[in-house]
Amino acid sequence: MRRRSLERPRPSGLILNSLVDVALSLVIAFMVSMPLFFESGIFVSAPSAARAGANEPGSDIKANIYITKEGKILLNEAQVSFDNLSELLPKLLQRSVERRVVVAAEEGVRYEQVMRILDLAKQAGAADLALLRTRRVR
Repeated sequence: MRRRSLERPRPSGLILNSLVDVALSLVIAFMVSMPLFFESGIFVSAPSAARAGANEPGSDIKANIYITKEGKILLNEAQVSFDNLSELLPKLLQRSVERRVVVAAEEGVRYEQVMRILDLAKQAGAADLALLRTRRVR
């Protein structure tokens, strides 16, 4: 009498069990970590930034902030210090309906300075922040 072999033939091809486990782990990790990326509270969208630069006569009051390479801060074409800006910006935004702040900087300005201005504007009550690549001169 012959003995039957109890070994089953191995399947040919890839074994996907471990790949499915890895893929599922990555999906769960991304789902958990995505809210952390959006906790900053500063959102900038390109279309609204383009509209922010187009100022119509008689429209809402805006805060236009320009930062030079030398570290000078211009608020609506008037030079102010950072401390003075922290006092003037909330007053200016209280009079504004849209509470929009447009920030532009010369080439070579450190991101730290721009981020300090954006943070100050958000703390002062700005509802809409816009970053411009170049300064708009009227």
